[in-house]
Amino acid sequence: MARDTDPLLHPRPQAQLQSFLGSDTSSRDGWPLLNCHRANTMVQHLTDRVSVESLSTRKPEDASTHPTSYGELKSPVDPTLLEDGSLRAANGSVSAYSWENLSMLTHIAAVGTVYGTVSGVIYSVLNNYLHMSTTLVATATALVTFPRALRIFTGMLTDTCPLFGYRRRPYMIIGWSLSFISCLLMAALPLGDPYYGDPSVSDVALVDMTPEQLATLNIDAPNRGVKLIVLMMIANFGSVMAYSGFNGALMDASQREAEATRGTLIGDVIVIHYVFMVVSSFMTGIGLNGEDYGGTFSWTMGFNAVMWVCAAASFLTIPFSWYCIQEVKNERAQMPILPFLYDVFQQEVIYRYSAFRFCFSVFSQITVTASSVIQSDWAKVEPLNSGIASMLTAFLTISGTFLIKKRGLQWNWRYIIIVCEVCVVCIDAIPTLLTIWDVYRSQWFWLGVPLVGEVPFAAADYVAQLLILEIGNQKGFEATLLGLGVTTESVGTPFATVITKSVDGYFDIERTFIEQDNHHVRSQVTYTYLIAYAFNLLSVAAVFWLPKQKEEVREMQRQNRKSKFFGILTMSYLIISLAWTLMTNILSLFDSTSCLRIAGGSGC
Repeated sequence: MARDTDPLLHPRPQAQLQSFLGSDTSSRDGWPLLNCHRANTMVQHLTDRVSVESLSTRKPEDASTHPTSYGELKSPVDPTLLEDGSLRAANGSVSAYSWENLSMLTHIAAVGTVYGTVSGVIYSVLNNYLHMSTTLVATATALVTFPRALRIFTGMLTDTCPLFGYRRRPYMIIGWSLSFISCLLMAALPLGDPYYGDPSVSDVALVDMTPEQLATLNIDAPNRGVKLIVLMMIANFGSVMAYSGFNGALMDASQREAEATRGTLIGDVIVIHYVFMVVSSFMTGIGLNGEDYGGTFSWTMGFNAVMWVCAAASFLTIPFSWYCIQEVKNERAQMPILPFLYDVFQQEVIYRYSAFRFCFSVFSQITVTASSVIQSDWAKVEPLNSGIASMLTAFLTISGTFLIKKRGLQWNWRYIIIVCEVCVVCIDAIPTLLTIWDVYRSQWFWLGVPLVGEVPFAAADYVAQLLILEIGNQKGFEATLLGLGVTTESVGTPFATVITKSVDGYFDIERTFIEQDNHHVRSQVTYTYLIAYAFNLLSVAAVFWLPKQKEEVREMQRQNRKSKFFGILTMSYLIISLAWTLMTNILSLFDSTSCLRIAGGSGC
């Protein structure tokens, strides 16, 4: 019979098999036959064979760690089963520059344009044009970035609630549509007259103005800023919604990269993001450098024209989000989202990772509420030069990211962050203190501060994403996992702003004091900066929660240590921080509550 003679089914040579069985065997068609006694003896000694009855029964809750269907078994789940060390089997291109991944580039380019522009106009429009208070400007910065703190929730939504069978495409389209509408409203609605009807009196302290000069002020201008803050926040929320769909596709492609190059795709995405941050900084720096915006140009694009550009960027991204993305239809997560989150927060690698991102984000980003006023009143920084400094910052971040992507994927993650943070604090302190005490005041000297301030933040963000890529066996929750990291870091950012406003509320550093520029005010500002620097240096202690490299992450996963206590603690401080941050920033928007110390005021 074919079954008995097919060499593919009987790879052991006949002579070796007969020698193994012994000499007293009969044969059929040249192949040995076993008698019952010898067959029973062999079965007892073949320890690598088990009976079906001896297999353990699979429990439903094991589905997250054990494959139960052919779709999961056909590709190895264990990274060691893939020869190149990739975490998922090859399935399409892993290059950001291929047609099937082109939506990644258009998406991240639009994020760089919209987020970079919205962040850039806070100084020129809210601080200079509308002359809002230092607390409100700091609040605007926090609220505009606040939607990033919701990334875990938008990630959960896209992972578990597919629309039309897809989990990525629809949410990217919904997000960019929302961003488009918000930017369109800001482009269409008139901004109104500036605070200074006569720009020449902007250098005169309010207490020193004559009645004629006071009559030129538009005291209602700051009140119009609240509407803009809300629209900016909605525009950024739209990009965050789109980002969650994008994150799922990004993590799927990144985990198909070989171990030696894993992180290259994310590095390419970060580089493109900062390239378009440069474009947005150039646009806001040149286009909003008119006298009304605190600049020196006799012409200006105007705020509305800048928002038209953001609306166009959001709109053009929509078709790419549907046609240029790798996604399998009707693919679902392995288990319900709440049991997954409860389990994942108990894992050592996750609660240590969350503690690092939260604490580092909080302490490294504590600053001074009066920084924007010092920039405009003491350093005399023009929007053009502020934009140029932002461009240089982006170029510096691009260079650092490119260096890590090409040379440092195997570097010790802790050392990268410690060196960046300590260097930034030391470099930052020199121009800041010399400007405060009027030893040397120059806008270019002052602009060295933002030039390096984003570097450790970008380094920590890149390293944290590299860590998340190493967490395997979580197929179906890609957006949730990446969203967890961003939420943990992002909730720390406005939380740092809340701490900054709470601490600075005890010092005389409001706009009216800065305009006086006397010894008392300089001392007060110095105290606030020294406190901020102490917190910044304290942030490096958080890196010891961070694994050193990929090998340590995989070792932690193999050991699979869990702690319900730390899991519940992690969920608790994230929820409390999110609620407290939202509450305090909303309180600071209204006159009746902005005086509260918890909102950054001096007390009601």
